[in-house]
Amino acid sequence: MNALQLFFKESHQLSSDDLTFIADHFEKVSVPKGTVLFEQGEVVDSVYFIAEGVLHHYNFNQEGEKVTLELHDGPCFCTDLESFSEVKKSKDACVTLTDSTLYVLTKDKYDALINTNLKWAHIAKDIIAKTLIKMLDQLKVVSTKSIEQRYLELVKNKPLIIQNASVRDIASYLGTSRETLHRIRKKNIFA
Repeated sequence: MNALQLFFKESHQLSSDDLTFIADHFEKVSVPKGTVLFEQGEVVDSVYFIAEGVLHHYNFNQEGEKVTLELHDGPCFCTDLESFSEVKKSKDACVTLTDSTLYVLTKDKYDALINTNLKWAHIAKDIIAKTLIKMLDQLKVVSTKSIEQRYLELVKNKPLIIQNASVRDIASYLGTSRETLHRIRKKNIFA
């Protein structure tokens, strides 16, 4: 059983036939570090399931500075939901920070699944709902925890991100400067 099938089996208790049917719509790809999955100004036409690897999802602010929206590590899904769903040009970009194993579901195959498999329609709805809940939880964390607390949770819960993302990208993700993050890291090295 591959990582995608295992994810669906654990999260949605699907039969072997359903797992195979859904997984057959995804294409497994191995991509090197630095692979651009989607860019600003393009319509995002795929959903990516990260089996292995770390992805950097970002955009640029009005000053042209890169702003980290998410640092993904598997197993999870990644796309620009607005661009994918509404067939609009993306305001975001996403690149692999490590060699990665991904399962890719194109918009055409996604639509075919939605139109032919009721279980997939429920799974897609559930994945979108969980993604939105995760985003709301992140907003709550930002408003209730200090940058240091959020950094320490990232160290504890997402070591691959800490090992593979740059200090600049981690600082941006946490909503702070590199200098502040350096002070926090220095303070907690011996803690």
